[in-house]
Amino acid sequence: MRGAETRLAECLGEALGAPVLRERLHVVGEPFLNRRSGDEAASRLDGASLRGIARVVATSAEGARLLAARPELLERLAAAGDAGAEALAKRAAELEAGAPDDAALDLEDLLDVLRLVRREETLFAACLDLGGVDFTEVSRFLSVLAEHVVRRALARAHQATSPAPAGDAGAPSFAVVGMGKIGGREFTYHSDLDLLFLHAGGPEEIVRVSRVGQRLVSYLTTTTRAGVAYAVDMRLRPSGNQGLLVTSFDAWTRYQREEAQLWEHLVLMRARAIAGDVAHAGEAIESAREWVLRTAESPWPGVADMRARVEQERGSEADGRIAFKTGPGGLMDVDFLAAGGTLERGGERSAPPLPSNAAMLRAAAPGGATENVLGAYDFLRRVEARARFVAGRAIEHLEPTSDGFAVTAALLDAAATGPRELLRGIAEARRTLRAAWRRVIAAGSITAL
Repeated sequence: MRGAETRLAECLGEALGAPVLRERLHVVGEPFLNRRSGDEAASRLDGASLRGIARVVATSAEGARLLAARPELLERLAAAGDAGAEALAKRAAELEAGAPDDAALDLEDLLDVLRLVRREETLFAACLDLGGVDFTEVSRFLSVLAEHVVRRALARAHQATSPAPAGDAGAPSFAVVGMGKIGGREFTYHSDLDLLFLHAGGPEEIVRVSRVGQRLVSYLTTTTRAGVAYAVDMRLRPSGNQGLLVTSFDAWTRYQREEAQLWEHLVLMRARAIAGDVAHAGEAIESAREWVLRTAESPWPGVADMRARVEQERGSEADGRIAFKTGPGGLMDVDFLAAGGTLERGGERSAPPLPSNAAMLRAAAPGGATENVLGAYDFLRRVEARARFVAGRAIEHLEPTSDGFAVTAALLDAAATGPRELLRGIAEARRTLRAAWRRVIAAGSITAL
């Protein structure tokens, strides 16, 4: 077995290339090397699948342990070979198609199952991502996975709350609306779920639907022996944390028309029903969006103020840190450009079927300048994804002098000149985004992009 372990380590080391990754292999990847080197699937690793697994086991202790404990996952990756994009699309279609019947599982077992599904499928995607699959497809897969887990958790929340199955007469009409990254299917590693809960009943239903919502949040966020499924943020509901957990369709639509502030209208541009009564929720979202777009004034003065506040409160770059998300020219420039451009011109143009930043920007201001912006945006999104994967948590800043930054650079194929090349790439992308931001704010129109 030691010979097989040595051979696998040598293959992984050759696939890694960068010294900063190779030197981590025997430390971080030891669980995988010890337990899986004799597997037949390990002997079939080659090309993209070998490269992706090597990068995972050299950079993620959790990933190495999970791959060591799940030989069937290794088999799936070996079978994918160089066709990672096809394997990812096939699995995404399976997750979208439906969910197994979890009714026979007790609650504790179900919560563990949902967490293991999230962890295993995320690791599957990460291996394909680091093997070369386009991150846009990986991001879509991570979003589909999150929606799959939410649907299964919601089904159990209904089961625990109402004797009637979800969708039957007598069961509460309950919808989960995704906002932000999940709304646009732009999830990344360690993304939170920004959610809104809506229902079709009147005041007499509020106690029952609130229990559904409370159980759903608990099922997703409770820590079990298998970890946490997802962090959930409910602050985007009407009146934030001070408001009701669940709002009726009519009350929410009325709120959007009569009370919602500009920032809430910007959030609305990326809202999408993801679970439960999606048909009714989709109608409510479309109705609210249509009214807002028809009556909206120029959003740009308010958008500029909001962006400036984010930079001041969360964009500090003291001690050489890089605020690649919140700082000037960071990812949030594109968040605001896409939502603001849609609010400005959405009434003139057909809404994209999926409210991603890329789709909204292309709809509001098609052309070469927009594609340049999206190229820089895609690069920073990959930086964010790699940095979060290496850190094992959500982060908004990079530390250029840290070991993690050097590892992130290697995972971005910046190994030729290392972290310095990555620093230059980040700086160039941020200049592109900030220049576009300034043109739009100065002109007061997305058409200046």
